[in-house]
Amino acid sequence: MGSPGPLRSARVGGPVRDGGPPAPRAVTIDLWYTLIAFSRSGPRAYERDRRSAWVEPLVDRGLPQRTAERAVRAMEEWAFRRENAGRSVSLAEQARELGRLTGIRPPSDRVGHRIAFALASADLRWSPGLHPALASLRRRGLRLGIVSNILYEPPEAAHDLLRRLTSDLSRFDAVVVSSDGYDAKPAPGILRRAARELEVGTNELLHIGDSDQDMIAAHQAGIAFLRFTGRPRSPAVGPACPFPRVRYPSVRSWPLLAAHFDRLWAQAAAARDRVARLRRIARASPGLSEEPPARRLLPPIATPLR
Repeated sequence: MGSPGPLRSARVGGPVRDGGPPAPRAVTIDLWYTLIAFSRSGPRAYERDRRSAWVEPLVDRGLPQRTAERAVRAMEEWAFRRENAGRSVSLAEQARELGRLTGIRPPSDRVGHRIAFALASADLRWSPGLHPALASLRRRGLRLGIVSNILYEPPEAAHDLLRRLTSDLSRFDAVVVSSDGYDAKPAPGILRRAARELEVGTNELLHIGDSDQDMIAAHQAGIAFLRFTGRPRSPAVGPACPFPRVRYPSVRSWPLLAAHFDRLWAQAAAARDRVARLRRIARASPGLSEEPPARRLLPPIATPLR
């Protein structure tokens, strides 16, 4: 790759390339597998404990163990489909779905307490290199927020998790989770809520996440998107991406993100602007459809750019 070109200073957000997009004023970050990750065995152990919180009340009421386990998995698939449609799904709604499937409705508050305990006991860690990278973004004058879907946990468990992992939540200016509202990624409303809390426009915001839900939410909200590819496990299959052939940037680690932020922001903003142009063309010419559903990522930045 060629030289990134001359830099010029910006009022907020640090230097940007000549002729590039206005500098961002804020960055929002997904929680799971972007900010934090489980240890190697952590996800399976936590998922087992989380499902047990639902299965045991069903078994106590006389349902066979395997039947209860199948019902809980069916409920989780139902909840995941609803989340993929942009809906936040509470534990009370999940309990009602189990009641529909089995005729037994577990107490969602008691189940929530058990899930919260399982999450508090899980082996979680910050992504490697995260804290120096956040400090680098702060030095640019950027506001920082967390935007994350919380599907199978009570909302207080997610906030408790953040307090447990760090005693300095002031490093984030906003924390917006789906379980606190009615919408979830891929719906754009949750990112627009974060933009309002951070007091920035959507064109001044960069969202960093690891999943198609993150990408679609940012795309629909008119927000620049950067894919984080450093997670150890592949994300669950998300909703279809009926978007034009746009090259989204990606990065494999937080140190590389901090070192090449200007380039990544320019690429993300260019992808956002191209999508907006194509959609305007499609609206002006109803007979013309957008490009075939496809998604390409720019090659992840894995080594320092020259």
